[in-house]
Amino acid sequence: MLSFYDATRTLADIPDLHDEGTALIFGDRVTTYPDLRATADRVAAALVASGLGRHARVGFLGLDSDRAYALLFGCARAGMVFVPVNWKLEPDDLRYIMADSGAELLFVSADMAGVARDIADTCQTLRGLVVMDGTADTDGGTGGATRFEDWLEKGAAAPDRDAADPDAPVIQVYTSGTSGRPKGVVLCHRGFIDLVREIERAGDDFIDWRPGDVSLLALPSFHVGGLWWAIQGLINGAANIVLPAFTGAAALTAIGRHRATKLAFVPAMLRFMLSEPAAATTDVSSVGLVIYGGSPMPRPILDAAQALFRCRFAQNYGLSETSNMAIFLPAPEHAALAAAGSTAAGRPLRGVGLKIIDAQGNPLPPGQTGEIAFHTPTRMLGYWNQPEATARALVDGWILTGDAGHVDADGYLHITDRIKDLIISAGENIYPAEIERVLAAHPDIDDVAVIGIPDKRWGEVPLAYVVARPGSGLTRAAVMAHARETIAAFKMIRDVAFIDRLPRNPAGKILKRVLREPHWAGQGRGVN
Repeated sequence: MLSFYDATRTLADIPDLHDEGTALIFGDRVTTYPDLRATADRVAAALVASGLGRHARVGFLGLDSDRAYALLFGCARAGMVFVPVNWKLEPDDLRYIMADSGAELLFVSADMAGVARDIADTCQTLRGLVVMDGTADTDGGTGGATRFEDWLEKGAAAPDRDAADPDAPVIQVYTSGTSGRPKGVVLCHRGFIDLVREIERAGDDFIDWRPGDVSLLALPSFHVGGLWWAIQGLINGAANIVLPAFTGAAALTAIGRHRATKLAFVPAMLRFMLSEPAAATTDVSSVGLVIYGGSPMPRPILDAAQALFRCRFAQNYGLSETSNMAIFLPAPEHAALAAAGSTAAGRPLRGVGLKIIDAQGNPLPPGQTGEIAFHTPTRMLGYWNQPEATARALVDGWILTGDAGHVDADGYLHITDRIKDLIISAGENIYPAEIERVLAAHPDIDDVAVIGIPDKRWGEVPLAYVVARPGSGLTRAAVMAHARETIAAFKMIRDVAFIDRLPRNPAGKILKRVLREPHWAGQGRGVN
C-alpha cells in the first residue's frame, strides 16, 4: 500500500494529498482538503504578488486558526519561510524577534493587531500587516493593516512549485529563551517528512494513523511540536481540531464534541485537564492514543491521565533543533516500562543516532551521565544569522542538546536534567530533575523546582522551591521527610522555600535563573 509519505517531498505537497474529507475544524468553520488546497494556492499567489521573493520570511503573531495553517502551506507553496511568533511574549521580545527575523509581512489575529502596530516600526524589512480575522484599518502602511480576505485578492495564478527543494528552509521557530535572547531555528521541509517516511516503510510501531482519525491541535503553532503534530495529521488525512489557545476546559469540550481519537500534550496540559470538573463528565471514550513530551511527566499525573482516558499512551523527546521527535517510546513499551516504574523516555527513532558525551565531547558508555547528542536527518539548518551559536550546537553533523542523560543497557534514554542546571556539591553531580521527580509525587505538592545555592562548606547545595496544594497545610518538615524516603543523602535538599507560583517563560518552562538570582547575587559567578 502506498504511504502518503511516498507522495510527499515537501510541505508544499501536503494540500494535494487528499481529494476529499475534513482537514481543519475551527469553531463552527470546517475546511475540507480541497478548500485547504485552494486557499493555500491563493495565499501563495498573493505572497508573490506582494513582492516577496523565495525564502522571504513571513511572520504570524496570534491565536491559532484554520487560516494560520493555510498561511503555512501558502508559504511552502511559494518557496517562503513561515515564522510563527509566540503571542505570549513581552513586547520587547516581540520587537527583537520581528527585527531579527527580517519578516516582510506580518499576519496577526485581530486581538494582536494593536500589539503588532506598536512593534512594526522596529522591523525595517516589514512591508505591511494583514489581519487574519475581524476588521482592520486599510491605510496601506505598517501603521495600519489589511483584511486577510482583501489581501488574498492581490494574487492571480499560484506560483510554479516544480522546483520545490526538500532541503530549502520552510519554517523558522524561535527558542523559548530561558536565558538570553531567543534564537531563530531554521528548519527545512525534509525534517518533517523524511524520517517518518522511513519509519512508515519499515513498519515500526509509531503513531498508527487510521482512516477517520480526528486529531486535536492543542499545542500552539509557534511550538515545533504543534507544527509537527499538525503536519503529520494532515499528511495522513485526519480531521484536525484547531484550538485558538489551550485551556483544559476547551480541550475537553473539543474531545467530547468532535470525538477526537489522537491527542498530543505536554504534561502541564494534562494537569490542567485533570483539574477541570468536566474531566469527570466528558465522554473521552473515542481517544485511542495520547502522546506526551516536552518535560518530565510526574507519576501522579500520568496515573490520573491513564485512568481518565483508558487508552494507549506514548512518549517522545526532541528539540526545535531536531524538528521535534528524536526519541520515541511506543505504546506497548510505554505500558510495560510505566508499570515497572521506569523513567525511560524511549529509544532513538529509526535513522537517528544517539550518543552521550562528556565535557570534552568524548562518548560515554551506558550508565554514565553526560550531554545528549543526536545525529538525525531532521536537524536544523542552523540558527538564523548566528553562525557562532550554530557552530556550538551543530558539531560534525551532531546536535548537542544541552540536556543531560544516560543510556541504559537496553538502549533506552533517561533524561536527567539541563546541563546548565547541574549542581556540584562536594564534587558530586546532582541533577535537580531527579529530586523534582521525587517531590512532585507528594500529593500536597502542586509544583516544584530545585536549584543550587552557595554553601561555604559544600560549594553548592540543593534548595527546593515548592508550590503547595491550596488548603493542604503542607510543612517544611513534611517535604523533608518525604524527600528522605527516596533521595540519597548527598543529594538531599538542604531547605524548602514555599512560593505561590514558579516563574515561567511564555512557553511554560521554569525560569530557574530568576530563582537563583537572589542567592547568587554578589558571588561573581553562578557556581561555587
